[in-house]
Amino acid sequence: MFITLPLISLIAIFLLINKNARDWRESLIVAFTYWGVLLTVITEILSFLKLITFGGVLVTWGLICIILISIYLRLNSKKAQILEPNNSFQVNGNIKIPSVIKFLLSGVCFVVATIGLIAIIAPPNNWDSMDYHMSRVAHWIENHSVAHYPTIYTPQLYQNPWSEFVILHFQILSGGDYFANLVQWFSMIGCIIGVSLVAKQLGADLRGQVFSAVITATIPMGILQASGTQNDYVIAYWVVCLAYYLLSTIEAKNSNMWINSFNIGSSIGLAILSKATAYFYVFPFLVWFGLYQIKRLRWQVWKPALIVGSIYLLLNISHYLRNYNLFASPLGEPGEYKNELHGINILFSNVIRNLALHIGTPIGLWNGIANKLIQIIHTFIGVDINDPRITFSKTFFVPGGWSTIGISGNENGAGNFVHLALLIICITIFIARKSIRKDSYLVAYFIATISTFLMFCYLVKWQAWNSRLHLTFFVLISPFLGIILSKLKKQKIAIFLVTFLLISSLPWLFFNRYRPIVDSNNIFQTSRIEQYFSNRPYLKGTYTGAVEFLNSKKCSNIGLLMGNDPWEYPLWVLLQQNNQEVVKIQHVNVTNISASLEKEDSYKDFQPCGIIAMETKKSKQKKSLEVNFKGKTYTRSWDSPELGVFIKQNSGVRSQNSE
Repeated sequence: MFITLPLISLIAIFLLINKNARDWRESLIVAFTYWGVLLTVITEILSFLKLITFGGVLVTWGLICIILISIYLRLNSKKAQILEPNNSFQVNGNIKIPSVIKFLLSGVCFVVATIGLIAIIAPPNNWDSMDYHMSRVAHWIENHSVAHYPTIYTPQLYQNPWSEFVILHFQILSGGDYFANLVQWFSMIGCIIGVSLVAKQLGADLRGQVFSAVITATIPMGILQASGTQNDYVIAYWVVCLAYYLLSTIEAKNSNMWINSFNIGSSIGLAILSKATAYFYVFPFLVWFGLYQIKRLRWQVWKPALIVGSIYLLLNISHYLRNYNLFASPLGEPGEYKNELHGINILFSNVIRNLALHIGTPIGLWNGIANKLIQIIHTFIGVDINDPRITFSKTFFVPGGWSTIGISGNENGAGNFVHLALLIICITIFIARKSIRKDSYLVAYFIATISTFLMFCYLVKWQAWNSRLHLTFFVLISPFLGIILSKLKKQKIAIFLVTFLLISSLPWLFFNRYRPIVDSNNIFQTSRIEQYFSNRPYLKGTYTGAVEFLNSKKCSNIGLLMGNDPWEYPLWVLLQQNNQEVVKIQHVNVTNISASLEKEDSYKDFQPCGIIAMETKKSKQKKSLEVNFKGKTYTRSWDSPELGVFIKQNSGVRSQNSE
């Protein structure tokens, strides 16, 4: 019930914006943007006051709903007094929508509805979510603040937090994580609506707008991610908003500069607050916007630039300061993902290798030929294909079985084979058709979108999981593809292609590896607890056994000693589910830079009765029998190959080994 309060506030904002009977899609995009800003402000204020509690969040959203509804009712009553009865807005009922458009929209609705069902029924279970997306939310709720805390895994601190802000509010108001996956799902819906609007701004007719929506809805990586708690669809949504606001500003030359600049600054700020890759996707559009404003305003260009920059900075300043105070950098810890070499040949190498992530099929011969061809190209351009200065973690390979033909359903590395093929076809048509290239807005949009991918390839090392970071690019290019298809002389070909996209999306829809709906271990027949361990099923028995042991000893203050791949969140779920007492969980014996936070009042008095330690490769060779923390000795009292539970000495607990 309480979970509806943020949604009611969103609806109220939408109604206030839509009162002038503008395009409902535009009203919805703007409403989402203002709601996103509002949620950020609420989170930071409540965090500063240490009021991120059920009461604090409930009262805040309740007051906001009352204020927004009151404003809407007052404005509506005034409008009713001014308007004559005959001046009411009437919808033209004579508009006929072609049956093919109805079919395509029905297909999109089916895809979206099915993903929504998965998102609600399945729990969060993505690898990164277990390591930090959901774990940081659990810590924030416990600490009543989004301030940094001592942790063994620092990405929980410095990674951009906006999508987790939303999950935080949903989780507090609902009392669980049943709605956590909906953040990505709502973002997918926003992208589908947003790209249709971008296509409209670029001059697309109804068919072109619907084609764009279908292309977005059927992206394999998007389908897999939209029912989970990663954040690539979230950033895609905010960048689509930016593209729409920019096009609206350019085309409506006499529009309100202040409102447009606020909208652009908000979308940039929320995109960057969601994920660091937003810098690559935002920059080319900022250049486009800047050049337009210089041409239009000349020396007064500082005005919109100041508004855009201020809004972006205000939305991110708190997170920047938290990072700077701990890591001496607003971006947090320096990553190993930046290319250490640059040049035209390096860019060419990374473009080829990143595109190769989307061309793999189950056909071994095809993958072998592709690998060999790419190696030959690298020999010709003088670049080592596995150079660690431009390659992160793994050696290069063309992934097999990740295409629409052979489904592995892996949301960390799925390729968009059919969409890449469609992109190549549409670029060929675009180059060949001079009449299409005369559209200056379409050309500029295409250049800006392609530039986002080129920037990504120039600055970021290749890795086997880059394909999920390409989701924003595939969403952004969808309006371009939709428009090109809508301009084909033989529309039967275009309709066949988008219909094929809908059909080819079904395997990805039904056979998500970690949240399947057609499988012997589907989400309807598998317990929720078991689904948390879909990525690492061998840990379920170990985690359950460790938690049952701690619960049997009525141990409610738990220390975590988890290593650099903590897989932490399932422990929170199990401990909070079975323990009637208030469970307090904190990382102990932290050795990284966040160890300095252990001296703060919130953490310095923490004294666990038990410590859960994850076994690393080193510790498995020689298991420690004791752990020391704050001068206290904890002895190994429960053991398994993956975990050990240490109990404070003199607590009366006898040692016990798992069978």
